[in-house]
Amino acid sequence: MLKLRHQKHIESTIIRLYSIIALFACLWTLPPHAIAQNFPSHPLRFIVPFPPGGGTDLMSRIIGKKLSERWEQPVIMDNRAGGDGIIGVEALSKAAPDGYSLAVIILTHAVQPSLHSHMPYDLMRDFAPVIYFANSPLVLVTRATLPVTSVKDLIALAKSRPGQLNFAGGGTGGAAHLGGELFNYLADVRMTHVPYKGTGPAITDLVGGHVDLMFSGVAGAMPHIQSGKLRAIAVSGLKRSPTLPDLPSIAESGVKDYEVVAWYGVVVRAGTPAHVVDKFFKEISNIINTPEVTKLFADLGAQIVGSGPREFSAFLGVEIRKWSQVVKRAGIPVDSK
Repeated sequence: MLKLRHQKHIESTIIRLYSIIALFACLWTLPPHAIAQNFPSHPLRFIVPFPPGGGTDLMSRIIGKKLSERWEQPVIMDNRAGGDGIIGVEALSKAAPDGYSLAVIILTHAVQPSLHSHMPYDLMRDFAPVIYFANSPLVLVTRATLPVTSVKDLIALAKSRPGQLNFAGGGTGGAAHLGGELFNYLADVRMTHVPYKGTGPAITDLVGGHVDLMFSGVAGAMPHIQSGKLRAIAVSGLKRSPTLPDLPSIAESGVKDYEVVAWYGVVVRAGTPAHVVDKFFKEISNIINTPEVTKLFADLGAQIVGSGPREFSAFLGVEIRKWSQVVKRAGIPVDSK
């Protein structure tokens, strides 16, 4: 009797093994689009390498919420602040290349290879670009008492006081810092960068008159522009901003080739299946082009872009090279804080 039961148990185990093998064989022969239809089958993690509440976080949460609604799977927002955005992206570099972890990256991430001698990841090697979803020009604002009303006035004042005018930034290597350094180089002036631990403290000191000017994100500066506490004189894109249509661009004001935009994109781990990357791109593209999300982004001072994986990859390469040159020209020391 025992031998009979043992034999039946072995036969049952063999049947289950053959069933599992047959199932995997079926999955193996499925075309990629069929597998893609089953993605995602469990919750996703969306890494935001900055604290909650900023523009990057808010836009990421909008996308995450819409992805969750469309795919009927939770999208867990994971704020991994620290290291000027490095810590969060490093976390993605250690995730499985299956598409269940993704991260938002910004301009700062393209600058960091030029600022740090040792990076825990390679932006171009370790990640697969998904979509460059939005950008936002900076606005050049001054304290209300600075005697300038135009870019021409600012250049004249800076030339008359070399090294004496200072501009605030939310940390070394951020968009505000680089905006000022590029202005120094292209306008042939010398202004001094004053780094702060975040955009909020920088704007607070500018409003208080402790620094002279700032290349600020539009959303953070707008309430102070409207109240008259800050004076806006130009925007940093090549063209005028729909949010501030009356302001000229810095390039339009005589600083040829000046362009700085804060940009936002999504990446996954390198090695993530191409059909999963493509599914992410199509879904996020559809989300950001809805009237609701377009308006939400516009309220944050951002404009929809929507470039796909190839275009985003090429853009990243250009940005890394561009800011490497700016860092060298500005003499910013490697591993500076």
